[in-house]
Amino acid sequence: MELKWLEDFICVAEKGHFAQAAESRLVTQSALSRRIQSLELWIGASLFDRSEHPIRLTTAGEEFIKTAREIVDQSYEARAFANKYSRMGDDSITISCLHTLALRFIPELINTLQQKTRPFSTSIIAETRTVEEYLTALSIGTCDFFICYDHPSISFDIDPVQYPSIEIASHHIRPYQSLDREPIDLNDSSGDAIPHIEYAGTSFMSRVFEQLFRKAPFKKRLRVVYRASLAESMLAAAQKGFGVAWLPETVVPVDPAELGLRLVSEESSTLLSIRAYRSMSNSSQLVGEIWEALTEM
Repeated sequence: MELKWLEDFICVAEKGHFAQAAESRLVTQSALSRRIQSLELWIGASLFDRSEHPIRLTTAGEEFIKTAREIVDQSYEARAFANKYSRMGDDSITISCLHTLALRFIPELINTLQQKTRPFSTSIIAETRTVEEYLTALSIGTCDFFICYDHPSISFDIDPVQYPSIEIASHHIRPYQSLDREPIDLNDSSGDAIPHIEYAGTSFMSRVFEQLFRKAPFKKRLRVVYRASLAESMLAAAQKGFGVAWLPETVVPVDPAELGLRLVSEESSTLLSIRAYRSMSNSSQLVGEIWEALTEM
């Protein structure tokens, strides 16, 4: 049994709808359904009455959800207690972020903040988690800031009062291909297939491009040849000539030719904002000072 199964179960119970819960948990509906089914197999009973809309808890579900909430709360409380001993010191912060942002953007951000505030040490957590897991980490203090991409096509179910956020930067995501391959024309009307290096279905980026490609004239020509959750892996695949990949500035920060790439089409790029989140329950003076510095950027 995995903790995320319990979190999924609680989210579905609160939303009353698998699709809404999947959006909140930043997973596909099919993945969420499989995890709920795994939990039901582990429990040995059906937890939801799926014949009604919105779906409702069964008697077993009503009884189990009390225990599920207690297990989740106690797990995070225990981790928060243990986390106090892993911090570098009183003048330290912990930042959770997407792996792609941890490569260059976060070190550059820390360097800028160090010049605006007093000296502090930093721990970076770049793991694959759901937004709810990141928010829980904020609320219980295992991380002080959550930094991620943001796009109008994707909405987070986040309480802006409890978890205020600010835009601190923006990055373009552009399509690239290997210089060793014939140039790809996204506007070619011939209908030839376009080899596509795709973001894995559970990633934030996959949801962004699902929306962007919905009305793209070349959508039906895309043929997936490689799929990965890390942009760095997609970069390597593009360099090897597998196909076209939409990559952020953190991965292609210089002239693409220096990386053996060419820009396929500026018109098919998109702009993502970068937002920083904090929890209002975090009373750390250092966190407050850094937040103030972030608002002035």
